[in-house]
Amino acid sequence: MANGEKLLKDTLLYGVANFGSKALVFLMLPIYTRYFTTAEYGLWDLIVTTSTLLAPFITFELVAAVYRWLLEEKNEENRKEIITTGIVTILRNLLFFNLLAVIIILFISVPYGWAVLLFINVTIASSFVQQCARGLGYNKLFASIGIIQTAITVALNLYFIFVLELRLEAFFYSSIIAGIGVIIIAWVKMRFTGYISFQSYSKKMIKSFLTYSIPIIPGAISWWIVTMSDRYMITLFLGVEYNGIYAVAIKIPAILIVINTVFSLAWKDSAIVEFDSADKNEYYSKVFKHFFRFMATSVIILILITKPVLEIAIAEEFYSSWKYIGILLLATLFSAFSQFWGAGYHGAKKTNVILVTAVSGAIVNVLFNLVLINYIGLYAVALSTFLAFLTMWLIRIVSSKRYFRITLHYRDMFVLFPVIIASIIVPFIFNTIGLWISICFGVMLFFIYNKGLIKYLGSTLYKRLKKVE
Repeated sequence: MANGEKLLKDTLLYGVANFGSKALVFLMLPIYTRYFTTAEYGLWDLIVTTSTLLAPFITFELVAAVYRWLLEEKNEENRKEIITTGIVTILRNLLFFNLLAVIIILFISVPYGWAVLLFINVTIASSFVQQCARGLGYNKLFASIGIIQTAITVALNLYFIFVLELRLEAFFYSSIIAGIGVIIIAWVKMRFTGYISFQSYSKKMIKSFLTYSIPIIPGAISWWIVTMSDRYMITLFLGVEYNGIYAVAIKIPAILIVINTVFSLAWKDSAIVEFDSADKNEYYSKVFKHFFRFMATSVIILILITKPVLEIAIAEEFYSSWKYIGILLLATLFSAFSQFWGAGYHGAKKTNVILVTAVSGAIVNVLFNLVLINYIGLYAVALSTFLAFLTMWLIRIVSSKRYFRITLHYRDMFVLFPVIIASIIVPFIFNTIGLWISICFGVMLFFIYNKGLIKYLGSTLYKRLKKVE
């Protein structure tokens, strides 16, 4: 079975695009933290968080349904039916949302109201077109427009900040223009107009879509509660300035999220396609073994390098963010494991299980936040996120056995989990020399545990290069 080679190929493809785009964002962090105050940066983060919350309600998560149906459909007429049904329904929902939003903005003072409204519309449209590209098999296009969108955003941010001297408007304008640019590029490249025919709209198909996507909505909201509602808790109990510090703290875990996103894009495709194969359990288990080792050892390195990197990279008022990053990285690790299992549920079309587990995690997150935030501040936010994702993963392990079985390698866990905990403690007690010795140990551990994956990656790339020659 060539599933492993295809998974690697897609992972590398998505990796080039995602690392390129996220590297640009990360390199801009020193500029943002010096130009914007903690309150301004915290407000922008809150606006993005709110927009993310609204999207599932507006789209009914039909973007996910369209992608899922396209992935297995090869007939062009059926593809036209899928895309048309999805786009008509989403446009109808956007119409109702915009009418309601306009009424609210006219009668209630909403900060940056019109810009926020346009930002939400463009974000949803861009997401739909990009997921259609992915579902139709335009993986190179899907990967490349991620870099293009980020490059346009960063370039325009620099222009708006340093030439026009704008404040938060710079974020809005650059994001909106970049989103529109991506839509146009993808639309032209895919000849997307050919996939739209209002005669192809299917009421029967929309019912199938909604059966699949409706359970994702509360699941997506629950996931949002775990990952993003912390911003509201921080703003309410601690103040918007602390939200600015937290927004910087999650930038290092964002590196791990990028790694996971790269893999998850390819893994979700593979898990869905291979779900009906006889050896799916063996395949899922083998992939998770390498995924666990790579992610866990990456977490160790990221935790250890955080303090010295931030000392150089960001403004002094944001520097205290390093204290929370270790716990947030551990939380991100369990989030990645939860998503790994989630791909299997998408393969089985059992999105209701994703819903139940996500709700469970959300409840844990909110409860621990409310109980602890007044006592230990931002540590409560980080700990509640970690406990939420741990809960989600454990429940998914148990409930997945009806649909697929992934073998856990406990020996790896018994070694690497204690090392991760030790890595979180090290920056608090070691001086610079001790910290750099620990970093060297972490790098050595990474190569020891991932030598098989590195060897496989190297040999595969060598074979592909030989074919090109």
